[in-house]
Amino acid sequence: MDLIVELQNNNYLLILAGLPASGKSTFAYLFKKKMEQQRTLKVKIIDPDIIRKRLFPDDFDYQNEKFIRNRNLIEVKSALQENFIVISDDMNYYTSMRHDLKKIAEKLKKDFIIIHISTPLEICMQWNEKRGLPIPNSVISTIYSKFDKFNTYYWDKPFRRLNLFKIENLELEVNTLISQIEQYFNVKHVDFKKKKSKNNEIEEYNKELDKITRMVVGNIFKNQLYQTHKKRILKLRKLFIKKNTDKLLKITEISDHFISFLHDNLNLEN
Repeated sequence: MDLIVELQNNNYLLILAGLPASGKSTFAYLFKKKMEQQRTLKVKIIDPDIIRKRLFPDDFDYQNEKFIRNRNLIEVKSALQENFIVISDDMNYYTSMRHDLKKIAEKLKKDFIIIHISTPLEICMQWNEKRGLPIPNSVISTIYSKFDKFNTYYWDKPFRRLNLFKIENLELEVNTLISQIEQYFNVKHVDFKKKKSKNNEIEEYNKELDKITRMVVGNIFKNQLYQTHKKRILKLRKLFIKKNTDKLLKITEISDHFISFLHDNLNLEN
């Protein structure tokens, strides 16, 4: 239950990438169905083809494509802001396309993962023929030749690659993937909280280190005998702080450690 609540409060962006007729939409709708049935989470699929049909129902016009792509990004952003788990059901075959989606997620402080629907070119063409060639196979071939690999940037590495042609039970595969995603984000969020807590602890320690050593030095300077050592003492204080920053000494022991350090280097007397 804790994990499901956490995911409800921390929705994410699932970026699909793959050729036309590779099975992206089939996967997207099954993923949405399983998430909403089994997890009761809100899922929205953003598909540029649907946007195109909604805004420009007449014949295809290439001049509209820039507007459609911008509209696609706007709808992805809006759905994430409304706390949907968002599936970008697009080819996303250029790294720049995936990067645009990454920037939206990061700006909204949302997680994202990439799923590569890696069904081979020849199978995509066969499936495209079975559904009546809504896209010429020559176009699919051209997209294949332009498809950016996932080997340039660390963030661009797919969470999973799914060749739908080789998957016998897609429903089982989707259920497994959902569990893997939940586990991945759960571990990531737990690690992040631990790291944040540790960073806060270190930050507070470093403040105390500065405060306590400053106070010790102030008390030493009240004794006129040590005024001639002032520059040396201040340098030693900086050196002590440098050596002990982020070390997380016990707060109650910082003063004693610092005084001992000064004694060792200046032969100071109590």
